[in-house]
Order: sequence, then C-alpha cells, then structure tokens
Amino acid sequence: MPQTLTGWILFAAVMASAMGTASTTTKLGMARRGRVAPDRRDIHAAYAFGVLLALSTLLFLIVEGR
Repeated sequence: MPQTLTGWILFAAVMASAMGTASTTTKLGMARRGRVAPDRRDIHAAYAFGVLLALSTLLFLIVEGR
C-alpha cells in the first residue's frame, strides 16, 4: 500500500485509468460485434487512458519503490 501522499494520488490515478481503459475497450469490443454504434472518440479515449495507466503505474513504482 502507498506510504506517501504522492503514492496515494498515483494509486488513485492507476485505479481510475484502469477503469476508464476497461470501459472504453469493452465498448470498442461491443462495437466490433455490432451491438453498439462505433464511435471514433472511444478509440482516442482508450489510447489516452492506456497511456495514463502506463505512466501512472511507472511513476507509482518509482515513487513507492524506494
């Protein structure tokens, strides 16, 4: 568990971006199967949440890894 305020903030960013990535990729999968209308913004959102997830995880490991 995080030991610093910065760690808690990064932990929250990891959790939020993971949930955002999961929801947008689920919607993209449903659009691929034809269950919902495809939306180009979902692709950009999935990339943005994925990058945020990777960066916040990396920073969390650096901050809390000491």
